Formats: sequence, structure tokens, C-alpha cells
Amino acid sequence: MIQIVLLSGFLGAGKTTLMQRLLDTYQEHKIGVIINEFGEINIDAKLVSRDGIDIAELSNGSIFCACIKDKFVDGLIEMSKTDIEYLFIEASGLADPSNMGDIVDGIKKDTNDNYLIKGNICVADSCNFLELVEVLPALERQVKHANAVIVNKMDLIDDETFKEIAEKIAEINESTKIYAATQCDVDIKDIVDNFAPSLVRSEDTTNTYESRPQTFIVKADQPVEKEKLIAFIKSISDSSYRIKGFCQTIEEGTVEVSGVVNNLIITPWKTEEKTEIVVISSVGIKMMSLITENAKNILEGRFYI
Repeated sequence: MIQIVLLSGFLGAGKTTLMQRLLDTYQEHKIGVIINEFGEINIDAKLVSRDGIDIAELSNGSIFCACIKDKFVDGLIEMSKTDIEYLFIEASGLADPSNMGDIVDGIKKDTNDNYLIKGNICVADSCNFLELVEVLPALERQVKHANAVIVNKMDLIDDETFKEIAEKIAEINESTKIYAATQCDVDIKDIVDNFAPSLVRSEDTTNTYESRPQTFIVKADQPVEKEKLIAFIKSISDSSYRIKGFCQTIEEGTVEVSGVVNNLIITPWKTEEKTEIVVISSVGIKMMSLITENAKNILEGRFYI
């Protein structure tokens, strides 16, 4: 029987880092991976790619929403026909996994009842969890249906803030186990082997066509100065949930861009990639004019949508 481990957590919380740790820990096992990206381009699949592992990429929506749920079901059915022992699923940051149990139950005949949901690990971004959990239903659902919650980026908060986060998590899900970490540096095998039992049933997801945020892809045909790239990202970060992708810079070649609200990380990338940066807007279609205006003022129009 194939054991499913689901990774959830808001945009930029550290799910991909945790996925990399899972793959390292379980490298002696036969593994399948499904990476779900809300935007049109699947950046995370490139970040976890490695030899010998089947990776299915599902982009442009949440796997729990009707928009691409059929593709998710097809992927689960295909994976069930392989000889993998574990299926690791990284949901998009805006995913509400409340209906995961119903999805797996609904394909029992197609998969010969070959799946066991081992558990759901939610990664919580300690820097903005308390603020966002009050306004984003999907984030609360991620915690509600988690068998373990990793409070990540502990190096950026104090003990009192962690206490408040832990209390809020316990308020939402009294049965889940809470782990504190930086860079998702945890004993992941111990977590998977000792999941807390789930006390909530599968329910309808809040992911719908109507609730989908606007996403944009910023592109460039020529390399840009790193300093101007940073200035551009900062100019739109307050109006975005998440910014990530790759950019060709004059000084360093390809760099990986990763931003959550006002936290921006730019690191050199090992292979050459074309400039494509996914922006998930928190202000709807207004982001289009913000991107166009700031690209013109800061980058002389080199970035475009």
C-alpha cells in the first residue's frame, strides 16, 4: 500500500524546503512526488527535481479545487499503478486540503484501494501566521486538518510570539503536534512515524473558482541589474502574497527570487533559466498596473507581463 504524506502551508512558509528534507530522508525508498503550484509556472518542481523520482507537476490552481482537481485525480490513479512506497504531495500555498480524504475515498476502485493517507504536515510561517490566519480561511483549514504543524523561521521571532502561535494552533486543532524549527530542520522521520490522530472529518474545501487570487508572470528578454531587480520586487511586495521565480542578472547570471510580503531572498541558481517571476496578487487585477508602472520607472520597461 502506498502511504501518502501531504505538505500544506501558506505561500513561502517552507514547504519546498521540507519536501527536500523528506526526499533526502526517504531516499532509500521508492518515492513519487506531486507538486502543486498555484501559478501557471511550476517553480517548486525545479527546486526539488532529482534523478530516480517520478514527479508530477500540477499548475495553475489548487488540486483541491474543481479547477484542476480532475488532473489531481488522474495523477493519483497513475501513481497508484507504480511500485512506489510513498507519495509525497506538496499542495499550493493557497490550498485548502479539507477534502483530501474524500478525494482518495472516491478513487478506491480505480486504485484498488492502494492508498493510505499517512498524514498531513502543515508548515506555518512564524513571521506572519498570526496576522494571516485571521483573514485567510485556507490557512485555518490547513492547520485544522494537520496531523503535525511545523512552526518555521523560529530564528526570526521571540519566545512570546511562538507561545501565541502555539496557542492559536491549539485553538484551531487541539490534537495536532507542534514542532518549532528554522529552515524546517526537524527529525522528519520521527514526525511521519508519530503523526497525531486526526479528530476532524473530510469536508468541502473553500477552494473555488470564485475565491482564486489573481496571478501574474513577469518576464524579461535581457538581464537586469540585481539592485534594480531588488528595488522592483520591493515596490510590489506589499501588494502580493507571494513572489517567486528566476531572473537573469547582469552581475550573477541566473538567480532564484523568493519573496513573502516584505521578506525577500535572492540566491544564485545552479543552471541557466529564463526570467520568469510568478506574482500572486493580494490586490486583485490592480497588480497589473503596479507591475507595469514600476517596471517602467525602475527597469526602463525591461520587465513585462
